[in-house]
Amino acid sequence: MKKFLFALLSFFSMSAMAQVDITFQVDMNGVSGFTTPEVNGTFNGWCGSCAPMSDADGNGVWELTISLAPGAYEYKFSFDGWAGQETLIPNSTCTNTTFSPPNTTYTNRVLSVSVPEILPVVCWGSCVACGQSTGPYYITFVVDMGASGATFTIPEVNGTFNNWCGGCAPMSDSNADNIWEINIPLNEGVYEYKYAYDTFTDQEVLTVGDPCTVTSSGFTNRFLDVTGTLVMDTVCWGECLSCGSINVNEENTEGFSIYPNPVQNSFMIQSANLVKSISILDNTGKRIELPIVALNNNVQVNTESLPTGIYHVQVVTANGASTQRFVKL
Repeated sequence: MKKFLFALLSFFSMSAMAQVDITFQVDMNGVSGFTTPEVNGTFNGWCGSCAPMSDADGNGVWELTISLAPGAYEYKFSFDGWAGQETLIPNSTCTNTTFSPPNTTYTNRVLSVSVPEILPVVCWGSCVACGQSTGPYYITFVVDMGASGATFTIPEVNGTFNNWCGGCAPMSDSNADNIWEINIPLNEGVYEYKYAYDTFTDQEVLTVGDPCTVTSSGFTNRFLDVTGTLVMDTVCWGECLSCGSINVNEENTEGFSIYPNPVQNSFMIQSANLVKSISILDNTGKRIELPIVALNNNVQVNTESLPTGIYHVQVVTANGASTQRFVKL
C-alpha cells in the first residue's frame, strides 16, 4: 500500500514538474472598445474570461503567464468574455487553417510547448509585431475555361500552398462568363500550382519550358512569387497567356542552358561558346554578386546565400548576350 501511495505521489509530482511557464503577449494599441484581453485555447476549453491578461506598465502590451504541459495547442486572443476576438488570416505562419473553404472564424494560432518560453509580442490579429508586414497577402487566381473543351462543374486551384488537396480551393464565376476566380491568402515565397476541376477529375497539361512554368521531378506546374497583394492576369486553361494569345518566350535562350532548375545550392551554365561574363539579376533588374567558378565553357554559380525567389541569369559570349530565368527554392 505504501509503495502504491508513493508511486501515485511520484506520478502527480512528475506531472506537476512537467508543466512549463508560457508567457503570452499581445499589443492592443490599435484596438478600442475593450476592458480586459484574455487568452482562450484548447488548454482551457476556450473558457472565455478565465485567463485575463494584464498591462502593468500601461504601454498597451498585455501579457499572461500560463503553466502548460508539453504538447501542441491552438489559441487566440479575445476580450471581455468573448465580447470580441481577433480575426486571423488563413494560411498565416502562426495559424492552423483548413480549406473547406477558408473560414477565419475558426482560424487559430498554434503553439508547440516544450520548454518555458516568453512568446514574442504580436499585434492583435497578426503573426508579427505591430507595424511589420510579412504577409499573408491575398492573391486572386483567374482562369478562363472557355476554350478548355472540358465538361466540368467547378474549377479549383491546387498547389504547394494547400498540399495539392483536390477540391479544397474551389473557384467561382459570379457573372457566368466562364472566367473563374478565387482569393487565397499566401505568405511571401515561391509556390507551384495548377488549375484542375472537380477534385482532380482532370487537370491542365502545361508545356515544359513555357515562361509561366517550372519542371521538377517530372512534374510541370505554374509558379508564383508572392511579394504582395496580387490580382493575377486571366490565363487560358493550360496556357501562360489569355485565350487566343500566342505564348512567346521573350528571353533568348539560344546558346546556353542551366541545370538544375529550380535551383537549391548551385547550378551549372553550359554554353556552346566561350563565356565572357555572367550577371545574376533579381526581378527588379538589380545585379546580385554570387560566387562563380569558370570551367572552360561550363560555369558553376553558387546560390547558397540567395533568398528563395525568381531570378535571371544573363550570359555574354562572342555571339552576343542571352538571358534565362531560374527559380531558387
